[in-house]
Amino acid sequence: MILIVLDGLRPDAIQTLGLSEVARLAGRGVSTLTGTTVAPSVTAACMASLLTGVRPETHGVQSTNFHIPRGRGRMRPLPRVLADAGYPSSAFMCRVPWLMRGIARRIAGRLGLGTTGFHGTHANDVLAGAALALRAQRRGLIVLHWPDCDDAGHDHGWMSEPYHRAAYGLDAALGRLLAGVDLSPTSDTMVVAVADHGGGGTVPTDHDSAHPLDRTIPIVIAGGGIEPGALRDGAHLLDVPPTVLRALDVPVPASYEGRPLLDELEPSALAG
Repeated sequence: MILIVLDGLRPDAIQTLGLSEVARLAGRGVSTLTGTTVAPSVTAACMASLLTGVRPETHGVQSTNFHIPRGRGRMRPLPRVLADAGYPSSAFMCRVPWLMRGIARRIAGRLGLGTTGFHGTHANDVLAGAALALRAQRRGLIVLHWPDCDDAGHDHGWMSEPYHRAAYGLDAALGRLLAGVDLSPTSDTMVVAVADHGGGGTVPTDHDSAHPLDRTIPIVIAGGGIEPGALRDGAHLLDVPPTVLRALDVPVPASYEGRPLLDELEPSALAG
């Protein structure tokens, strides 16, 4: 299972800019351009939800600051659930400031990530840093966080010319990744590409509001024998963690607040 977080990629950018690799991945699997993310729609909160399966008010990360979730009740982070089932998890993202490296690794350890890499500033750097894991890790979960669109959106505005260039660069990195991934009908590899949030809804250079441009996200799932189709209406970011577990045949903890997306496909959408 390869989970790619396309940080800040608005769904309308896929069609408006003609992002061919994202569209090609969507055409090979199931997808929606009307998914919804959590509130607040900030990266730290969204990523914590992706990795714990619960809303920000439950896991406790409700600002732009990354920290170890300290939510209400007992949480079961996705990598720990996988580890308990015998599956490894790895995560790769951009380089963090030197003073934050220790904190970042402690957060990764508490979440249950076995391998964590911090590389460069763009999707291509993260992809290069994950190359060994993508070749050698044949089981479990690999998470790739690509910040290109989010960085450009904050610096210049969503759908600005620099944002366009960042989106094209992200799309090209996805193409390079997919060139080395077997998504044939008999493959047991699955790719999930999802944005954590949109942007430019209320403030051109931000994404923390209830505006649909900030809260609406694309969700794409391909491989693992899935035939092309559409995801159900109402698909949510919180549906991604249980989808990962269900695809790997791992029981979904009762604490998870989403529903596995693949459970509600038409029978013809699943090969075999």
